[in-house]
Amino acid sequence: MNQTGIRFPKLDETLNAPLYAQVEATLKEMIEGVVYSPGEQIPSERELSETLGVSRMTVRRAIESLIRHGLLERRSTQGTYVKAPQVMRRVGKEFAQGLTQMLRMTGATPGSQLLLFDIIPAPLKIAEKLQIRLGESVAVLRRLRLANGTPFCIETSYIPQVLVPGLCAEDFALENTSLYAILRDRYRLEVAKNDETLKMSFATDGEAAYLGIKPKSPVLLLRSVVMDADGKPIEYLTSVNHPERVIFHSTAEVHSW
Repeated sequence: MNQTGIRFPKLDETLNAPLYAQVEATLKEMIEGVVYSPGEQIPSERELSETLGVSRMTVRRAIESLIRHGLLERRSTQGTYVKAPQVMRRVGKEFAQGLTQMLRMTGATPGSQLLLFDIIPAPLKIAEKLQIRLGESVAVLRRLRLANGTPFCIETSYIPQVLVPGLCAEDFALENTSLYAILRDRYRLEVAKNDETLKMSFATDGEAAYLGIKPKSPVLLLRSVVMDADGKPIEYLTSVNHPERVIFHSTAEVHSW
């Protein structure tokens, strides 16, 4: 146990994994297990070295690896801190909220890059999600979303064209354009609730290139059916999220029966 009162597991020199890799795994587990929260300072190299019984060079190598992977950051002479995610996304049926609005509420500057706009016949899966006929026209909008100039997710929206006549690529020429603002102001469509699923997936080559990660890297895949107050689907959304720049957060009431 170190002077902060946190108990570290004992490293095993008999394992095939080198000591620096064990130190890295130990720190990574403590970060992901919220022993150290985002923005919190971790112990110094000297303290970690003494606590874990390894050299400072071993600790430094582990820390440098975690910095490269985006889990830690050095702050000049202040020390090493757990890197905070760039985007905290609130999820759940009560949070049918566009990313542009969400980012602005957290003080971040929203941005986007249009990757695709098209009108296509709805495939079976899209038709089922939007509760429309197979082959009915849908507008497809794919954008690279940015927070403070840094890409963090790729979002693809499918919207029944009958709901958005005249919607076109030029509507998204400005990088801070809000889709939900267009739906509200031009088409009188108010998003009220959604039905979401979140799972682990793997980046395609194209997704990886846009997000700045390696192909086949794990990503957080959000799928959502966005509805109006009457429960009518307005949009089917898929969102491929950078694994280190986005955290999903949900709150709910707990009932005791």
